[in-house]
Amino acid sequence: MATHEILLLGDGSHLFRTIAWVLEYKGYKVRAAASPEAALEALVKKNYDLVIAKLNMGELDGIEVLKRAKRLNPEVKVMVVSGNHEVTFPREAYQIEVDDYLLMPVSPTELWRRVSHCLESLDIVDLVPATSLAAQTATAVNARALDRLMMIFHDLRGSMVSTAASMKLLVRGTFGEVGGAALEKLQEVSGNMDRLICFTEEVMAKAFSCAGDQEMEKEMLDLRHDVVAPVLEELGVELRNHRINLDNRLERRPAAVIPVKGSKLWLKSVFRNLINNAIKHGGAGCTIVIDWQKQGTNCRLNVHNTGKLVPEEYRSMLFSNFAKKMRRAQGSGEGMGLGLYLSRDIVSRHGGDLRYEPRQDGSNFVVTLPHG
Repeated sequence: MATHEILLLGDGSHLFRTIAWVLEYKGYKVRAAASPEAALEALVKKNYDLVIAKLNMGELDGIEVLKRAKRLNPEVKVMVVSGNHEVTFPREAYQIEVDDYLLMPVSPTELWRRVSHCLESLDIVDLVPATSLAAQTATAVNARALDRLMMIFHDLRGSMVSTAASMKLLVRGTFGEVGGAALEKLQEVSGNMDRLICFTEEVMAKAFSCAGDQEMEKEMLDLRHDVVAPVLEELGVELRNHRINLDNRLERRPAAVIPVKGSKLWLKSVFRNLINNAIKHGGAGCTIVIDWQKQGTNCRLNVHNTGKLVPEEYRSMLFSNFAKKMRRAQGSGEGMGLGLYLSRDIVSRHGGDLRYEPRQDGSNFVVTLPHG
């Protein structure tokens, strides 16, 4: 591991001193600043590999330090750490480019793991020489494979989450009493499924961090029959279990196809993610409306649910890869937080757009794609 230099901004508390001690013990060079003024003075004099700011609710000076650090050195890594036992960050902390969020208390091992993960890319840059044309080609091939695996894992995770939920209902006796050895085995399988979901999330996060811009193999598709219909059939049980009222208005359209040029696998993943989100956030008994309109040379696919609106202050972060961390900081661990981010990226590579539209009767997600 290269010897990295870290600037630590805190408040001089016992927690602050412990963080500094752990990082120094692991071999990092740590400059501790107990005030924003001291941190800014250090940043002006020297470039650091990582800036860690301990933030408390209502205190925004640390955020200003992180913004200044990014302006002075766009390559610097930044991490925010909560106060001890605080379960969230100031809202402004989610509106800047941050490499990691860490809620305290945390074990020294986890702190070191998260810091070393932030600095991994710097280690790679130090060790890898200028790439040849052959190496660049291999990197592109590997990136395409990672991107496909990432979406496959995302879809697998959706099925595993559904299965895990069903297992928990069985354990609780929702469908009838289960006891004895059968209950113990069911609890064991349920625990294994939860661990598998966590593993899948970790793999996806790593794959996502490695994936770059790739070209997609595209073909002529009928949006209705090749994308929408198979996903709705696949999620039929989920829709029924949640008592969803499905209004698929594409079925009432004339028999002519809705032509788009794209990847069936990737577009199905986008639509599957939107429907899963509509089920989860619309809630049991909600209505999901699927509709389509032609807009010049584009087609517009709407996925609307009658659930609660996304709070206005979080809408700008809906398609951010920090959405997962935002939900965890609020105490809600559900959802990957990568689904919408990846979906928008996929639609963008098809020459289209994915956006959120709040309505009086619920939330509407709009996929715009060029006609094939």
